[in-house]
Amino acid sequence: MCTFPCENGGRCIGPDQCECPHGWGNIDCSTPLCSDACENRQLCVAPNTCACIPGYEGVDCSQATCVQQCEHGGICVAPDTCSCAPGWFDANCTTPVCQQTCGNGGNCTAPNHCSCPKDWTGPDCRIPVCNQSCENSGWCVAPNTCLCPPDWSGYDCSEPVCHQGFFEPYDNGNKNDAPMHWLQYQPCDLESWCDHTNSFDCSQELRDMKLMLPLFGDRWR
Repeated sequence: MCTFPCENGGRCIGPDQCECPHGWGNIDCSTPLCSDACENRQLCVAPNTCACIPGYEGVDCSQATCVQQCEHGGICVAPDTCSCAPGWFDANCTTPVCQQTCGNGGNCTAPNHCSCPKDWTGPDCRIPVCNQSCENSGWCVAPNTCLCPPDWSGYDCSEPVCHQGFFEPYDNGNKNDAPMHWLQYQPCDLESWCDHTNSFDCSQELRDMKLMLPLFGDRWR
């Protein structure tokens, strides 16, 4: 009597003893037998029948197989392992690689290409975008923020500075949709800036300049 079944047509001939048909072995006749040794990366899967081990295929079992598709020119080099083309990585080569970091909330969406938020541009999303044109040699230093040369002021650096008297608030009549008041970046070392430029802005009693912590989050990128 056998306490286990005799597989593949074997029969029980004694206590836990199976008589196996030709081509099968092991205590329960579950192991196929091959008269010749199987080649490299092969297994005996049936009597005198060799097949590739899992993860390989082909006549000589040298071709690796991947359950995932290797995208963007990647190739399967080992079982379930893709070798990706330059500019791509991940298990199936679908994640792009940017040599530069994408700043200010930008995302790497193709090899060495950043997709930038609307307020930033450039290869790495670190060039601010100003909806207004910074006139008179002013330059855009932050989203919708112009830094003006000493002789010009205003939202778009279009207001001339006269080196006499004092500034007074004025109604710009929604010029270029400019706000009546706006945050404007100034040099960090404002005292040194004023000493070197002798800027008229520095002596204005109605102009408020103070250090502020930068604002964070999606809205303030």
